[in-house]
Amino acid sequence: MLLVAALLLAIPYVGYQFVREMENHLRDGLEQSVLGAAQALAGALHDRADLIAQPPSGALGAPGLRDIYAHPLPFDMQIDGYQEDWGAHLEQLEPLGADQGADAQARFVAGKRGTYLYLLVTVRDARIVYRGLEVSARPASDYVKVLTTGGGEAPRAFYFHTISPGWVPVYRTTGARAVEPSRLRQESRIRAEWRETADGYVVEARVPMALLGDRLGIEVGDVDDPQARGGPLRLSTSGAGPLAEPGHLVLPSEGIEALIKSLGRTPGRRIWVVDAAQRVLARGGSLEREGEPTPINPLFGLVLRPPPAEMFEEQPILARFDGPEVSAALAGRATSHWRSTRHPDTYVVSAAHPIWNDASVVGAVVAEETTLGIQTVRRQALANLFNTTLVVCLFGALVLLAFATRISVRLRRLRDEAAAAIDPHGRVVGALSASRAGDEIGDLARDFSAMMARLREYNHYLEQLARRLSHELRTPITVVRSSLEAMELDHEAGDPSAYLGRARDGLRRLDAIISRMSEATRLEQALQEAEPERFDLGEVVAASVESYRTVWPGQAFACRAPAQPCPLLGMPDLVVQMLDKLVANAVDFCTPNSTIDVCVARSGDAVVLEVCNEGPPLPEAMSDRLFQSMVSIREDKGHDIPHLGLGLYIVRLIAEAHDARARALDRADGKGVCMQITFPACTQA
Repeated sequence: MLLVAALLLAIPYVGYQFVREMENHLRDGLEQSVLGAAQALAGALHDRADLIAQPPSGALGAPGLRDIYAHPLPFDMQIDGYQEDWGAHLEQLEPLGADQGADAQARFVAGKRGTYLYLLVTVRDARIVYRGLEVSARPASDYVKVLTTGGGEAPRAFYFHTISPGWVPVYRTTGARAVEPSRLRQESRIRAEWRETADGYVVEARVPMALLGDRLGIEVGDVDDPQARGGPLRLSTSGAGPLAEPGHLVLPSEGIEALIKSLGRTPGRRIWVVDAAQRVLARGGSLEREGEPTPINPLFGLVLRPPPAEMFEEQPILARFDGPEVSAALAGRATSHWRSTRHPDTYVVSAAHPIWNDASVVGAVVAEETTLGIQTVRRQALANLFNTTLVVCLFGALVLLAFATRISVRLRRLRDEAAAAIDPHGRVVGALSASRAGDEIGDLARDFSAMMARLREYNHYLEQLARRLSHELRTPITVVRSSLEAMELDHEAGDPSAYLGRARDGLRRLDAIISRMSEATRLEQALQEAEPERFDLGEVVAASVESYRTVWPGQAFACRAPAQPCPLLGMPDLVVQMLDKLVANAVDFCTPNSTIDVCVARSGDAVVLEVCNEGPPLPEAMSDRLFQSMVSIREDKGHDIPHLGLGLYIVRLIAEAHDARARALDRADGKGVCMQITFPACTQA
């Protein structure tokens, strides 16, 4: 039962493999869905020069002119010189000059919110030199300068220098050459703050977009000795030295962001739009998915890790979006890419599709989505699988336990009945109950019951065999002994032939008893050695009946056979022997002055041989056992011929050798018995 119950473990294994296959199909479907979303948005941006145009010269981060990317800000910055409100944007600080990385002397980051451009400039300076009361375009102090051009207006420069930390008055110069202005003017629309730090200072400013063109540059001047000649050390977005020409100002596209919003948002999906220089023009959506936590068994919770509550703590701040899928899209091929995250078993699929303007690629749309939804579905499916498996296994185990218990109880009862039916001396003292169940155990119980009944009858016969043999042997032995004693006592008598005749009769009866006991064994050997031949059953029966009239002259016989031949394939001598036993049995039980009917008839393809006599009906308890070995229902009447219950057993052996069936039936009128032998069609010639 335990081994069969263990097979139920195949259910969760097959279910787990199905869930894994389902997860693979869901991942393929997610990849196609994300790629379709990128293709849909890219199709809306095709040939839209008003939203996305050819990239300007001087890519971000390239040597020479450096473009300034304005990150979209989530809220208005407080202009106080502190950097905390910039959050993750601090990771996007870009160096000024030739130095790179976090060790650069000056770094900056720009952001856009509404109609303002926000700037944060951090400078490492061991000695900060503030300006005096005099304001000059060539200050002998530390300063920050912003240069902007474009829009058909003259170049404009904004100077950030102050006499002390705190609020910074911003001065503006305008002219064909803003680096050499003719005069300065204070710009009150710009809000700026100067704050000293442990290794230098920070300048934070808010500039209205109306004051800026499409090109922007930043320059930082460092003066350690105001009296020294040679001017300050300058670092700018155009490299080391004075700011010669500003790069482009790259702003988030509000039109593209509006288009992204108009297409609708899918929970857990994020959209990026980049230009040909991989600069982010717009973004929308989030990888976060809002979902109600599904209840799960605490035991399964130890195995099935819950999905992360938050995919990312905050929106990633990127000026450029690079990756293999973006590079392929900018080369004109739509593709997707899977990447892992810091959460186990959670991945992000990123699909990129090119944006075309006529025959050239001007950008790409990147759609991202996590497997968080698939992971949730997978976890729920596994939980349902485990719950279902647990219920099925418990129910199956209970059913198997009940089934095995029922079988074991029935087998144990059968064993106990079989053990109680035979005593320690080997005698059959009980009977087995015949089960009515239709299964194999019921068949076994019925076979055991029938076998026990036959053993009980056979045991009873063996117990009576001594009495029968004693009775059968006592008479001839008594005859022989009395004859011999009479001869000894009367040895002077004249003629001893009478005594010798009686002795011979006793010996003949002893020989008949021994012959009857060995007749069945000799018949079995004869059946194995005999060769079948074709013969007509009607002719054989008719000839035998004629001989019976001679053997039993006082008995009337009637023979009936069809006019057509009844051919059989078998042993005619053995059939005659079988008929002899049937007729002798009928003679013993028939009513005086009655007729014994011997009939041969056809029943379909079969041939039926019947021997019927008038007399007592069959005993009800013995009708099915007359053809068994050593079974006799004769009463002891002192017959000269001994009867050991083997006659009808020999009839059954001969019938079975011819594939026939022997039956004992009461006559239809209830006045006698019919012995019927049915030869099937397969034995016919």
